[in-house]
Amino acid sequence: MPYAVPSLVELPGSLQQAAAQSVGSSDELISICVFPVRTYLKNWDGWEYVSEQALLFTRTGVVHIQAPASPNHEARIVNLRSADLIYARLSLILMYGRLEFVDENLSRVVVEFNAAGFDIIQPGLREFLGSCCGKGPGSNPDAGLTKTVLDEIGEVSFKFKNGLYLYGLLPDEQVLGFVFQPGIWGKRWHLFPIKISEATLLALTDRQLIVVEERSQSKFPAYGWIFTFYPLKAIEKIEITTRLDRQELVIGTKSTGGLNDHKVILEDANDLAWQELWLRCGNPHTPVILPIPVS
Repeated sequence: MPYAVPSLVELPGSLQQAAAQSVGSSDELISICVFPVRTYLKNWDGWEYVSEQALLFTRTGVVHIQAPASPNHEARIVNLRSADLIYARLSLILMYGRLEFVDENLSRVVVEFNAAGFDIIQPGLREFLGSCCGKGPGSNPDAGLTKTVLDEIGEVSFKFKNGLYLYGLLPDEQVLGFVFQPGIWGKRWHLFPIKISEATLLALTDRQLIVVEERSQSKFPAYGWIFTFYPLKAIEKIEITTRLDRQELVIGTKSTGGLNDHKVILEDANDLAWQELWLRCGNPHTPVILPIPVS
């Protein structure tokens, strides 16, 4: 279970030296979250040991520190500036939690934790995402519009509305619109049902694009959510391609290369609804790239 400490001197001994080296006297700490040692069954052959870790949220970014696995190793330190974030991904599935950050240089931070302790992480995460996304020029959030859009989401999926409201939105963030795509099923060998795509919510706000997904291979509702947060300034392209006789939304981000695009299969009506929403409310410098017609 993750836990919070009030200062660097309260960190476990295995993390203190690395933390002192990583945080300057001018850095303003927002919160410090510690992730205890974790041992889990990796496969049928053995167990894997994960040493103590900490996330240090500051006004300008986040520092991830992982204690040495043995006395002969050094602590692993990754420092991500909020201005460089490409995306953040949060998984909350039953009691399993996972948080991932990737910046434009493809530096990556991943921590896994007991999801019951997410409330310890959430304040620092919100501050970090808020710093990454910023506010648009002349931004004046309309709480009434956000409530209306959330109510509309609730009419198609109360679960996705709850997830977005409780874990996805920043304080004072305005939801401009959404597209909800139910899970798509097909047939394998014309006999056996196979899931082609998961239920997905695309929520566009005044600061970011939030993609909320499920993960389930059965026809029963999946537990939990997977959130991917894209600051609007980090999105380089929005492309529509054709796959399996359906439209596929491709979200491309700015990076030094090697980062896979995020792809979401949409039915035709949702594809058109998304194009209209992005052209009306999205980043005007990121046009929608449509497929080339085949004559």
